[in-house]
Amino acid sequence: MRLIAFSLMMLVFLVACNKTKTSDPEQKVVDSVSVNKDSVATDSVAAPPKAADGLFDDFIYSFMRNSRFQRERIKFPLAHIVDGVNTPIQAKDWKFDHLYKNQDVYTLIFDDQRSVKAEKDTTLHHVVVEWVYLNKRRVKQYVFDKAEGQWRLTSIDEHSMDKNINSDFYAFYRQFSVSLSYQEKHILNPFRFKTYDYDNFQNIEGLLDVNQWPDYRPHLPSGTITNINYGQSYGNANRRVLMICSQSGGMGCSLTFVRKGKKWMLEKLEN
Repeated sequence: MRLIAFSLMMLVFLVACNKTKTSDPEQKVVDSVSVNKDSVATDSVAAPPKAADGLFDDFIYSFMRNSRFQRERIKFPLAHIVDGVNTPIQAKDWKFDHLYKNQDVYTLIFDDQRSVKAEKDTTLHHVVVEWVYLNKRRVKQYVFDKAEGQWRLTSIDEHSMDKNINSDFYAFYRQFSVSLSYQEKHILNPFRFKTYDYDNFQNIEGLLDVNQWPDYRPHLPSGTITNINYGQSYGNANRRVLMICSQSGGMGCSLTFVRKGKKWMLEKLEN
């Protein structure tokens, strides 16, 4: 079924998420985190004004870039729990942590489009930043809490991916992110596609056949991904929205997956 195949093919270069480029459709499972050569901590980034603490994203921007500010915003001794065992980190032992600053892109996971708005909620008092090590099946969580108007890192929790509420989706995505043949078996046919035509200033939306997926698929982070839980409860067990965000503030894209029986299926690609 190709309702708008021809017009969409003419707009392939408008897709903001660059298509995966590989001569081998069965990609090797690799860590897709791109790290800049310059990983030295800097204090040149000014600490945000008090008002910036209202929005977690403003706070975390300086937390990842300013070593002095980071140390001031950690509750020492910092609880460091690994598989249920707490070995607190003292202030003298803390090493500057860039978190996801040095990634070209970072990912967010929601359970529906409405929950995407949670990241702009200024009433938040609890946020969890996750590293998800897909190949190792491990999750490392940085827990931030807001008290007396200021955000602080209050604990780090490392545990098996199996104990994470998104474990089933993570296990699926581990394979989906690296195998074209696996992707094609887990895409609804047809699937929804939406992009923006900057020449004509209008949205382009329609349906694509699964055979067109290779022409439009974005580069998918693999191996290690991130997630920021702004309070998502993930109450909808049958839907996940994966957002791929540019660290530079450029355009990103989102992939909406739905569970059909025991299988996760891509329902929509949007950029």
